[in-house]
Amino acid sequence: MYPTRDGDDARFSPARRSYVPDALTVDAVLAVARHGGMNQAAKYLNVSQQTVSTRVAKFEKHLDTRIFWRGAAGSSVTKVGHQIIRLLAGLEGALNDCAHGLEAATNNAAPMELKLVVSHTVAEIHYPQWAAAFQRSHPQTHLHMRQLNSREAQRHVLQGHAELALVEGKWVAHELHQRVIGHDELIVAVPAHHPWAESHNHNGQSMTSAAIPVTETAPITKEELQSTPLVLREQGSGTREVVEDALKAVAPPAGEFGSLGAQRTAIGALGAPGVIARRAVASQLAAGEYLEVPVVGVNFDRPLRVVWSSKNRLSDPARLFLRFLVDYTDRPFVV
Repeated sequence: MYPTRDGDDARFSPARRSYVPDALTVDAVLAVARHGGMNQAAKYLNVSQQTVSTRVAKFEKHLDTRIFWRGAAGSSVTKVGHQIIRLLAGLEGALNDCAHGLEAATNNAAPMELKLVVSHTVAEIHYPQWAAAFQRSHPQTHLHMRQLNSREAQRHVLQGHAELALVEGKWVAHELHQRVIGHDELIVAVPAHHPWAESHNHNGQSMTSAAIPVTETAPITKEELQSTPLVLREQGSGTREVVEDALKAVAPPAGEFGSLGAQRTAIGALGAPGVIARRAVASQLAAGEYLEVPVVGVNFDRPLRVVWSSKNRLSDPARLFLRFLVDYTDRPFVV
C-alpha cells in the first residue's frame, strides 16, 4: 500500500502548486542570484542570455512579483526575491535528491558530465594519465576538457564556464579554493651544439672535442641566465610565472610560445636555452639532442594544483574527480 499524505488536503490544491516553477526555471533564477546577472547565469548554464531572461520574466509575471532589479551592473535581488531564492534553493536540493533516487530505483543512472579546464603543460604531461585512470574507475562520468594557460584556466572557473581547473605555478586567484596535487621540475635545456653544452673530464677540465660525447654540462650562474635571451612560454602560463619568480629579472626572450610542444621544438630551432619541464624533454635528453644545464642557487620547483570556485557548491562529478585526484597522488583530503 502506498503511503498516505499527512495534513489537510486543501494545502496541496492544484492552484497552490501552480506557483511552483519547473526545474529549468529554478536553475535560471538561482543562477542569476548566485552569479549576479543574466549574462553570467547564461554562461554558467551554457544557454543563451535570452533563455535565462525569458524564464525569469515568465516566473516573475506568474507570481506577479519582482525577484530582481535589473541594471547596467547586473541583477540584484529584491527584498521579496530573497525569500523566493531561499525557497527555490530548498526546492533545488529536493529536485536533486529526487533525481538521484529515481536513478537508483530504476537502475538507470544517466551519464554524468564534468567541465574542466587544464593548463597546457598539465594537459600534455599529466592529464592524459589521470583522465584514463579516472575513466576506468568511473565510466559513467564523462570529462569535457578545455586547454588554456594557467591564468586563463582560473578565469574560466571564476566565470562559471567550468567547475575545476588543473594548473601549474604558484599564483591562485583569491576567489578560488585550491589543493596542491603534485610537483614537477623545470630545467634549463639547451641544444647539444649550444656553447653551454660542455663535457667534463675527471679533472674538471672542459672537453670540446666533437669526438667526445657530451654527457654533462658546466653549471651557469643565475646572473648568466638572467642576461640570456631564453625560449619561454607566454605571459600567463604557470611555467613563465615560476621562471620569473625564481629569476626576478629576465632578458627579452629569444621566443615566446603558447604551448609546451612549440616551446620544446623552438629550443632546437632557435638554438637557444629554454626553461621547460624535465618530463617534456625526456626523449630529447635521452637521445643527447638536448642537454640539461645546472643553475647555481636556482630551484625551478613547480606545484601542480586543482582549483575551484569558493562561491559555488561543487557538483557530484566534480567532487568525485577531486577526491580521485587527491587519492591518486596519495594525499589525504576531505571534501
